Amino acid sequence: MSTRREIEETVSGLLKRHQIYGAPVPVDRVATEEGLPIIEHALQGEVSGALISSNGVSAIAVNSAHHLNRRRFTIAHELAHSKLGHKGDQDHIDWKFTVLRRDGKSSEASDVQEIEANLFAANLLMPREFLFKDLKLQAGSNGEVELSDVQLSALARKYQVSETAMNFRLINLGLISPI
Repeated sequence: MSTRREIEETVSGLLKRHQIYGAPVPVDRVATEEGLPIIEHALQGEVSGALISSNGVSAIAVNSAHHLNRRRFTIAHELAHSKLGHKGDQDHIDWKFTVLRRDGKSSEASDVQEIEANLFAANLLMPREFLFKDLKLQAGSNGEVELSDVQLSALARKYQVSETAMNFRLINLGLISPI
C-alpha cells in the first residue's frame, strides 16, 4: 500500500524525468516512454482499459470507443498500476496473461489498488503545482480563488480532463469548497 505522499512523489518524479512543466500532461507519451505501449481497441462492456502483462512484457489497452478525456484518465490509471507495483487478479486468457482492468468497479473506491491508481491518475493529469500556478493567476486581491462554472470548464479543457474530475481534484486539494 502506498501513501498519498509516496504517490505524489512518484508522479513528481515522472513529470521531472519526462520534462513536463505544464498542462496538458502528455500521458500517452509518458506511458510509452515508461515502456508501456498504448493499444487502442473497442473493448466490450464497461471496461475502460487494462494493464496487460505477458512473459515480462506489458502494455496498456484502452477502449477506443471512449471520449479522449476518459482514455487519458484510463492510461494514467493503468500506468499507476504498473508504477505502484500492483499485482493483477491473475486472469488467464489462452496463455500466461495477467490483466488489471479499469471498469465501473474501479471508481467505487472499495479496492485499495483502485483507490491508489485513481489518486495517481489525478495527480499525473492535474498536478498540484500546475493547478496552483493556474489558479494563482485567477486569485483576487485578497488571495482567494472562486471559480465560475465557465472557469472550471476552461480549466478542465486545458488539462484535458472531465469537469467532474477537475472538480474532485480541486476539492481534494482544498482549493474549492465541496458546496
